Amino acid sequence: MIRKSALLASTAALAFALTACGGEEAPAAAPTPASNAASAIPAPPQVTIANPPVDTTDTATAPETADSSPNSANPADNTAPITPVDPARYTAYGDQVGWKSPSGKIYCKIGAFEFSSGCQSGDAPVPDGANCVTPSFTIDQLSKGFYMSPGKVTPTCFNQGEFGVENAQTLEYNTSITFNGMTCFSRVEAMICDAGGGHGFVLSMQQATSN
Repeated sequence: MIRKSALLASTAALAFALTACGGEEAPAAAPTPASNAASAIPAPPQVTIANPPVDTTDTATAPETADSSPNSANPADNTAPITPVDPARYTAYGDQVGWKSPSGKIYCKIGAFEFSSGCQSGDAPVPDGANCVTPSFTIDQLSKGFYMSPGKVTPTCFNQGEFGVENAQTLEYNTSITFNGMTCFSRVEAMICDAGGGHGFVLSMQQATSN
C-alpha cells in the first residue's frame, strides 16, 4: 500500500475525515460565519495517509486525475476545498456533537469531558500502540479507533459503541466540524481529526494512525 505524506497549508483550507451509537440535546455551538469559513479552518494533523488500493485490471476504478470538481475525491491528490458545517446540526446529549461517516462505517463524537471525544470503526485495523487483547472479545469483535482530548490522542479498541449517537447524521465528504477546540475533517480517504498541539489521527478501513 502506497503511503503519502499529507501536510496541508491552512491558507488553502484543506483537510480530510470518519464511527459508533446514543442521543439527547445539547446547547448548540455557534456556527462559523460563511464569510470567514476559509480562514477559520485549522490545518489537519501531520499524519501519513494510506491511499486505498487501486485495481489495475479495471480502469473504471482508477482515480480520475483530470476531474478537479470539489467532490472528485482523487485519493492521490485530494485538493477539494473543505466546507465547515454548523455543529448545532449535530448536537447530542451531554454537551456533545456526534456524527457518522458517509460510508456509515465510522462514528465520532466531540464532547466536553474526558473520554467523550474520538472516532471508532469495526472495520478499521488495530491502531499502533493500542492494547486490544481481552479474554472476553476477539479482535474482530472489537471496534478500533481513538480517544482524543485537547492536545492528546489515545489509540484503543472498544467493546461497545462508545461514540455512537442515536440517529446520527452524516458528516459529508469534504466538510469539517469544530467543537470544544477540536476539528474533524471528512474526506473520502479517511476521517481525520485534529486534537490541537500538533496531535491528531487518521481512521479508515485501511489505516488507524496518530501522532
